[in-house]
Formats: sequence, C-alpha cells, structure tokens
Amino acid sequence: MMTRILSGTRFLILVPILGLALAASFFFLFGGLGLICTLVEVLVTAIAHPGVAHTASLPVEVEIVEYVHRFLIGTVLYITAVGLYQLFIHQIQFPSWLKIDSTEELETNLIGVTIVVLAVNFMGVVFTHEAADLLQYGAGIALPIAALALYIGLRSWSTNLSKKTAHELEGHNQPGEVEKESASQ
Repeated sequence: MMTRILSGTRFLILVPILGLALAASFFFLFGGLGLICTLVEVLVTAIAHPGVAHTASLPVEVEIVEYVHRFLIGTVLYITAVGLYQLFIHQIQFPSWLKIDSTEELETNLIGVTIVVLAVNFMGVVFTHEAADLLQYGAGIALPIAALALYIGLRSWSTNLSKKTAHELEGHNQPGEVEKESASQ
C-alpha cells in the first residue's frame, strides 16, 4: 500500500515540470519575437536612412547579447524540465547530450549552461559599463564560475573513483578469481 502511494507521488513533479516548460516557452517566444523585431527595426532604419546608426538606447550588439541571455535562461529551464521528467516520469528519446540518467547529470548540465549564462551576462556588461566597474563585476562572475568548475571537477573525480572501486570490488569477488591470481603467482 505504501509503495503505491509513494510511487504515485512521483507525478507531483509534473507541476514544476509544467511551470518550467511554460517559463522556458515564455523566454523562447518573447525573446525570439523581440530579437526579430529588433533586427527588422535595424534593417528598416538602415534601408530608410542609410548612414544613420541604430537609434535605440543600447547598441544593437548589446540588445542581441541580451536576447541570447534570455534564450540561455530558457534553455536552463527547458533542460531542467526535461531532466526532471526523464528522472521521475518516463525516458524520452533525445540526443545523447540531453539524455539525463541521474541528478548528477542534470546538475552538471545545469551548471554548464549557468556558466555560459554568466559569461554572456558579463559580455552585456562589457558593452554598457565603464572600465572601473568591469573588474568588480568580472570578479563577481569569475568566482562563482570557478567554484562551479571546481565542484564539477571534484564530483566527476569522486564519481569515477567510486565506479572504479566498485568495478575492482566486483572483479575480486568473481568466482574463480582467487584461483587465477594464485595460479599466476
């Protein structure tokens, strides 16, 4: 009875999955429409008034970087939604880079995309802030990136070590292994 109840509660994860998927859709849809509008505006301005620069408050490069930032946030939300679905509900056929078999893989994917989001965010700041602010902002972004990279490295090392140890233990517990080792000596 308790097993059925606990097994059924895994479907509660559908609520955050749906929320994450909707949020990702929002970022993709409105980011895509905003990017298209910006590019059309730049194109129309360039055709109608040759030699006149883009009149928005931000340079077009910064606007595009901000849209890329939105797409990356949408990607993080999408990967999280898909990963949770694959972990708790049902496996889906996706490319190998999106196949998630453990919470560790989900965390690693999220950390990787988060690092890219932070880097793109920094690029946007490079275009809009003064040089004095960049050092503090860059350090503020570099430290979490370094910490996340260290975390991924240590976690990967730990996982590989535990897999290697488990493999070695399995090898030593095989029937006939003791006889083979003693015969070779």
